[in-house]
Amino acid sequence: MKRLYYLFRGTQHAKTISDDLHLAGIDDGQLHFMSKDVGTLQQDRVHTTSVFQERDLQHSGFYGGMIGLGIGVLFALYLTASELGQYIGVGTFIFVCCIFTFFGAWTGGIVGISNENHHIARFHDALEQGDTLLMLDAYSPQQENRVRNLMHSQHREASFEGEDKDYREFV
Repeated sequence: MKRLYYLFRGTQHAKTISDDLHLAGIDDGQLHFMSKDVGTLQQDRVHTTSVFQERDLQHSGFYGGMIGLGIGVLFALYLTASELGQYIGVGTFIFVCCIFTFFGAWTGGIVGISNENHHIARFHDALEQGDTLLMLDAYSPQQENRVRNLMHSQHREASFEGEDKDYREFV
């Protein structure tokens, strides 16, 4: 999947852009409008971003879990090498690893919820100035070409700001 980014001033064009993209075969799950003026976007009934797209919850939680797993493995190895080693079985080893993994994911999630999504951090200043960001997911090259042509020909008010190739939420 490829994610395309478009910026435009204010929120007044969001409804017409959304309607035109729907007519081109793009569904709401592929459109994500983000603005400081969320109320107007919701009034216009366009698909807005979720907390998972605005915040770095998944990304930070994933990496927190990986760090927690690493620390859990090290701690479990330490326990097996200590005097307690004779009492530590495979089940206890796995349990210790799981506890550290869950704690790491939880801690990473807390860090992530307080930070904006790393994919959209570059648009922070524009969003603060009142611009609207459209994140559009294209699932095939044909769909991407159709969207690019439509945006270029009918919506010059929206400037193309880049893309994420092979977009994934977690990394």
